[in-house]
Amino acid sequence: MQSLFFANPAARERTLGLVAELLWFRRSKRKPASVLPRKPASVSNRTFLTFTFRISKFPMKQASLCMLAFFAMMLSHSATCSAQSGYSFEFMDDFFKPCHSYRNPFEERIETERHDFTQSTTTVGYGVAQLEGGYSYFYKDHDDEIEHTHVAPEMLLRLGLSEDIEFRLRFNYAWRFIDVADHEDGAQDLIWSFKLGMTEQCGYRPESALELRFSAPSGADIFSTQRVDHGIDYIYGWELAEFWELSGSTGYGTGGLDDIGLIPSEPAEDWFIVWNQSVALGAELTENITLYHEFYGLFSHALQDNFNIVVYNIGVDYFVTDDFVLDLRFGKGLTDDADDFFAGFGGGVRF
Repeated sequence: MQSLFFANPAARERTLGLVAELLWFRRSKRKPASVLPRKPASVSNRTFLTFTFRISKFPMKQASLCMLAFFAMMLSHSATCSAQSGYSFEFMDDFFKPCHSYRNPFEERIETERHDFTQSTTTVGYGVAQLEGGYSYFYKDHDDEIEHTHVAPEMLLRLGLSEDIEFRLRFNYAWRFIDVADHEDGAQDLIWSFKLGMTEQCGYRPESALELRFSAPSGADIFSTQRVDHGIDYIYGWELAEFWELSGSTGYGTGGLDDIGLIPSEPAEDWFIVWNQSVALGAELTENITLYHEFYGLFSHALQDNFNIVVYNIGVDYFVTDDFVLDLRFGKGLTDDADDFFAGFGGGVRF
């Protein structure tokens, strides 16, 4: 992937010039000469630049002008990237090009989904089978009611159908122990999904992927919603420098999809939506070890007593080989609805 800040020097210089002239216009109240494009531009670019000039007539802070210039640069990069690609989304050309022209997924090392809440922006690649799994422990002390939850095997099977399309199957089992109640255990509903590669990084446009998730009502009564739930997760990321990466995800799921900790006491009777948002910063410490910091939030809608969960998470990955990785993570809840503490370990292997 290209570096975020140095991918297009010409666009960068033009944007810096635009910022300078907009700030100069803020003081002089005169129209800067280069606000309008010097060369023929697309309709979207002309419209945006005209909008930028008109907005600048209103009283606003210099920071707002800089933000408008930033969006102008993103628009310029998007137009350039679209012109370089024959299709709007990366997965679309997989239906038309021959299999022998697909990238070789084994040229890059394995990337797993399980080590943090924010998933990876890549698919496993054509012909690859990847198996991930692990164990997690959750602790919560709420109103003197202590709850311990153990979750395993956190299995995720990923099958590469094409270069940018993969099929996924999740299975999980939980044991919940509460001081003042009988313990509960059972499997969650089976989760199946497709992950689609959407965009490659080009300037300020992120590398991104989209997961379309569905459930099969196959779990234990205490954890199953007894219906087919669905969800979407849009994952995006930027390579900031050689060893740094910023990523995030935005999505939703019905019925507490894919998280045993979100399922209410009567899952078959309560229909609700959980919105999620995350941001993660990853760094490569050595050739074999990566570290990440992450914040994520889960917010329910349509429950009688809605919850707001915000969590801080930190973890490391150790790459034993390019096809085998181990992971360790710790997290702390930042709101009353979140678990007080959790920890987990696991790994992934590809074939």
